[in-house]
Amino acid sequence: DWAHREFIDTVAVMVPGALEPVATKVFDTVAPWGAGPCSVFGREDRLAAPWAALVNGTIAHVLDFDDNFDPPKAHPSAVLCPAIMALAEQEGHSGAKAIDAYIVGLQILGRIGQGLNPTHRNRGWHATATIGVMGATAACARLMQLDAETCARALSIATSMSSGFMSQFGTEMKPVHAGLAAKGGIMAASLARAGVTAGRETLDGRTGMNRLM
Repeated sequence: DWAHREFIDTVAVMVPGALEPVATKVFDTVAPWGAGPCSVFGREDRLAAPWAALVNGTIAHVLDFDDNFDPPKAHPSAVLCPAIMALAEQEGHSGAKAIDAYIVGLQILGRIGQGLNPTHRNRGWHATATIGVMGATAACARLMQLDAETCARALSIATSMSSGFMSQFGTEMKPVHAGLAAKGGIMAASLARAGVTAGRETLDGRTGMNRLM
């Protein structure tokens, strides 16, 4: 019930968010890169899943009325919902599976956030971007029904997409961070499903995410 409410709340902020100037800027940038089956809020044109997630994630975060989550110190639903909705639309999954994927994504997002914070945010990382992509990847991996080993590779791949500085606050790049994290989740899970290899110590190894970030 709670996860279902978060989808409703996120859609509610995306409707007015679609009218913001940055929504048009991001859409116009990615539209020539590939049409697809996925809806974009406020547009008739459809895009490939990663680009739809990028635009919709930006839209979800642009007004800053989206939810917040303490362990990662991030805005989770602005990342999770656009990634899940785009992938579910591409692959024909039900709303129930989308909610299940959201819960898994949120859990992983929270666990990784517990491992990194408060140092991570205090150093100036924008966790909606850096940790958000990890949660989005977990949600997409769940939606794709990947096995355990492939899920682990997906999360490892996602660390290579984990970036975003708080120095962007007050600019249009801040909401774009949410879109990039949503896009990254779809891409990381898809690359893992395709068999791309990745390191086994990217979370807590000597040069892993926990030590570096």
